[in-house]
Amino acid sequence: MLWNSNLLPAEGFQAPPELPHHADDHHEPAPLPAHALVLDVRSYAEFMSGHVDGARCLPLPRLMEDIVHLAPDPAQPIVLYCASGARAEQALGHLRRMGYRACSNGGTPQGLAGRMGREIRRGM
Repeated sequence: MLWNSNLLPAEGFQAPPELPHHADDHHEPAPLPAHALVLDVRSYAEFMSGHVDGARCLPLPRLMEDIVHLAPDPAQPIVLYCASGARAEQALGHLRRMGYRACSNGGTPQGLAGRMGREIRRGM
């Protein structure tokens, strides 16, 4: 559909005001506990292709069954990550329903490694 500019009021038109930009609009993620258990919830093959140094692999389908072996204390800080953050978010929901409260979604391996000052490792 073509608009006829004659239908628009020329003199009364004002562009919407720009919102002010504040330096503190960009919020950095909360710092992660140095002693947190870092869990990669991707598959074993994905883990072997590159993971955060010091992370343990616990694929999402095995999480609810095996988490009690890696973190028997529900107060243990846990940071989860995966390729995009989506599986980590699912894992976060499962853990919270199981009573784990000190857990967080760390996002992607590269992002989490950068935030934690760790390297990406291949293999075991």
